[in-house]
Amino acid sequence: MPSPAPLPSRRALLAVLAGLTFAPWLIGCARPQRPLSVASHLWPGYLPMFLARDEGWLPPGIELRKTASPSESMHLIERGEVLAAALTLDEVLRLRAADVPLAVALVFNISSGADMVLGREAVRQLADLRGRRIGVEVSALGALMLAKTLTAAKLTPEDVVVVPLALDIQEKAWQAGQIDALVCFEPIAGTLLRQGAHLLFDSRALPNLILDVLAIRPEAAIEYDEALRALIAGHFRALAHLHTHPQDAGYRLAVHLGGDGGKALDAFRGLILPDATANRRLLAGSSPELLRAAREISTVMVGHRLLPAPAQLAGLIRADYLPKS
Repeated sequence: MPSPAPLPSRRALLAVLAGLTFAPWLIGCARPQRPLSVASHLWPGYLPMFLARDEGWLPPGIELRKTASPSESMHLIERGEVLAAALTLDEVLRLRAADVPLAVALVFNISSGADMVLGREAVRQLADLRGRRIGVEVSALGALMLAKTLTAAKLTPEDVVVVPLALDIQEKAWQAGQIDALVCFEPIAGTLLRQGAHLLFDSRALPNLILDVLAIRPEAAIEYDEALRALIAGHFRALAHLHTHPQDAGYRLAVHLGGDGGKALDAFRGLILPDATANRRLLAGSSPELLRAAREISTVMVGHRLLPAPAQLAGLIRADYLPKS
């Protein structure tokens, strides 16, 4: 369906004001002097955010920082260069295990077929992967998809040749014949399928296991309350536009995915896009569905040595930025 540096300091005056414990009202009056920066690669589930920005539905204090891969987004938020990032839930758990304090404020999508493992002409079924070169992005999602694929194929990592590939060179490696199979997602997956690649495995076999979320650092929650609410409201406005005016939305999203509007809409196949109501079910209440998913993902990741120990889930969710109704 891949080290920490200090956060850039704010202007000296604001740093002084923030430290004046005898005048707390001054802190409330201070305003962040840099935009809320959100790292995101061009995964279809994240594109409503970009549509909201392009249509002017986000305030100027929000910056979407386009990255080349999930790994780059992870590095940026780990180092504190951005305070929010669009990531998969397993990537969030991996960063939290590395003592990066992240919380989930929004579920962008649930993968139900959008993450895939594709094979070349000679690789038509899972058993054909034995001894083959499998390209995969070095990320938690790539590792998770590869591990579950090998389990389904009754193979071990020693039975294949794993080829680490950054997201932005995967298609080139495929075209050059450097790999026999590829763990990938849209838009690369759609391109390769149209060129005759064979679908070997996809996230339909992993229900509710691959979720894309908005991860935030504590600094974002402290300094950017209004911006976070505006970002999430803008996402839902764009999502509603995608549902009610798909042709128009597809045309506007094509600039990010390439091709025409129809191709842009095709990129959403295999994705469940939760609206605000569904997000409240996933994130809010006494027993949020995302917590159950996180426990299951943690178990899978520990079993495949993708986490050193079961994930600590306290503080994982911040549902208070969702619209109330």
